[in-house]
Amino acid sequence: MLGRVAAALIAYLLCIFHFSDAMTSVAGLFGLTGFWALFIPSALVGLSVYRIADLDSWGVPDAAAFLVLGGIFMLALTGDPRATALEFVKGVSGFGLMGILAGLTMRNRRAA
Repeated sequence: MLGRVAAALIAYLLCIFHFSDAMTSVAGLFGLTGFWALFIPSALVGLSVYRIADLDSWGVPDAAAFLVLGGIFMLALTGDPRATALEFVKGVSGFGLMGILAGLTMRNRRAA
């Protein structure tokens, strides 16, 4: 528990002090300015790291946390919400197709 809090706090402080330009540029894409432009993306990163740091139980919340982290990082790199949305659609549909094909392969494997 303490390790999760420490990891989240370190990620939050890194976003505030070291990656502040990237955080404010991401928030600017959503129309946030001032204190909120730095606080909201940094808090999302901190909460996502807190959720992912729980190695004992993984599930849908962790997938959502990875999507939040990926979205913030991709927006910081590209600065284009449309390109980020396109990459998300490509990634999610690719992983979905992979899961379907893996399920079909396992089903056919049991039948033989």
